[in-house]
Amino acid sequence: MHRGVYTPQGWTHTRVHCPGLIAFRSSGKSKYPVTTVQYRSFSLLAGGPVLLTCTQDGSLSFFSVALEIKGYLTLRCSLKLAPRVHSIRASFCPLLSLEKGEYIVAGSEDSNIYFYDLTRPKHTCVNKLQGHRFPVGDVAWNHGENLLATSDLYGIVIVWKRAKTSQDIYKR
Repeated sequence: MHRGVYTPQGWTHTRVHCPGLIAFRSSGKSKYPVTTVQYRSFSLLAGGPVLLTCTQDGSLSFFSVALEIKGYLTLRCSLKLAPRVHSIRASFCPLLSLEKGEYIVAGSEDSNIYFYDLTRPKHTCVNKLQGHRFPVGDVAWNHGENLLATSDLYGIVIVWKRAKTSQDIYKR
């Protein structure tokens, strides 16, 4: 179980519960709620379990989780995206990450879907999908990660299919 909590006092807390372990992290004063908290049991970049958080101010954070130290979180990298008016979510790209880097996909208020490679120090955005007319609020993968569903704030859902090419191209 994993969850993010935004308190009225402006503190953002992240709690991760792994079998037999509970971790707690307080990131300090924050004016923005957490929109995404995702746990993944393994990452090549971190060499173990990881946690992804995204807040409404556009802060995307990638933590390694030290299970041997009761779930201690270490910030591995972070991105500062454009601040958001709406609740916009992000997600891991687990299979793509095993192949090439450490990929995150996120919706945006400019109606696009962005892929970020956290292993790149500069120019982390590696792909952009266009097709929505309104801000993209959520992104979700199927189990095989060959289909990506995105939804916008008008209620339109687009299912993108991964093309079978040498590059990662998605089509509607």
